[in-house]
Amino acid sequence: MVIDFHTHYSGGLYFYKEASRMDTVLEEMDSNGIEKSLLLPLDGFFSNWEEDNDRILDVIAKRPDRFAGVGTFSPRLVEPAVREMDRCLSQGMIGIKFHPWLQAFSPLEDCFMEVAAEANARKTLFFFHDGTPPYTEPFQIAEVARRNPELTVVMGHSGLNDLWRESMLSALQYDNMWLCFCGCPHWGMTEIAKRMSGERIVWGSDYPLASKRDTKERIQQIDHLPISDDWKEKILYRNASQLLAKFETRSKG
Repeated sequence: MVIDFHTHYSGGLYFYKEASRMDTVLEEMDSNGIEKSLLLPLDGFFSNWEEDNDRILDVIAKRPDRFAGVGTFSPRLVEPAVREMDRCLSQGMIGIKFHPWLQAFSPLEDCFMEVAAEANARKTLFFFHDGTPPYTEPFQIAEVARRNPELTVVMGHSGLNDLWRESMLSALQYDNMWLCFCGCPHWGMTEIAKRMSGERIVWGSDYPLASKRDTKERIQQIDHLPISDDWKEKILYRNASQLLAKFETRSKG
């Protein structure tokens, strides 16, 4: 069994010029043995985030057995940002996704830290694009985790090719940080898995930016890591299942 913790649900306006369809996503999930996917926004990084959030909310309301979701917003206006965070969480999302490189803000800016403090009080989850400087360096994101110990922080790419060591060191230092193996090189995933004993690591495809075939190959990359089968199962399924259960239970409560 597999849980995909890094799946974009696109409106087809920006970046990926094809609108996602729930039936197609389900069909391709089934073909790769994926039990559940975390849906991340895409168009909302560029324009109307409320519309993008509503698109994901609609899907998770229809198929909560197969999908979980996170929303997004610009953090520059703190009060509207917090209102949108509360709306997303109250309607069933498990957290908020940020792409500081595309959204043109630093995680260390005062406005973002104010929003993070509000999220910390709500004990929710922030999911970050990471690995592409200047605004998504792991040590910047680690500072968010350090200041907000009740906030679960997920780095969506484990530092990519160049910054996986920094992502690993950050996660080793702060136990509220999680890493997602999505675009991280083989040697990086191997070292991270060994240093973290397979804990606080999830897997993601980057679908549909990664095709159905790419997704299959990325699952196989985990299968080929020189680590125990128990750790592989944790990375592909058990860790994500436990993390989703934690926040989905909270959203229902």
